[in-house]
Amino acid sequence: MCIRTAKNVDVSAILEVAHATPWEKDEYLRRQIGLGHVEILCEGDSVVAFIAWNAEFFSKPFVWLVVVRPDRREQGIAGRLFAAVEARCAGLRLYSSTNRSNVAMHRLFVRRGYRRAGELELDPGDPEAFYCIDL
Repeated sequence: MCIRTAKNVDVSAILEVAHATPWEKDEYLRRQIGLGHVEILCEGDSVVAFIAWNAEFFSKPFVWLVVVRPDRREQGIAGRLFAAVEARCAGLRLYSSTNRSNVAMHRLFVRRGYRRAGELELDPGDPEAFYCIDL
């Protein structure tokens, strides 16, 4: 397995992985890939997962989206992607968020040493919980 910055040739493979989620993020992901803000985890020629991040959250680094193929979840892949972004953000505070209902992501944040930074009612009935870590 390798982690690298996504290129335009990776768009269709990334979108295939992204379509395992209920959200429509195609245009957002195309834009972020073009800006160099998406890292992918590959196994051979296959994209297994990706993480989209940038410094557009009050000029602070923020992980906006991490998606792992459903058949590869709970294998530490999201943690490996977070570790890659954390290494690039050394000396900074990194932020991310997840819905209250996403128990797996809350566990990931706790395991990686993130602390809860607050919560906003963005999605009715399923608030967004924000996390951060000083690297």
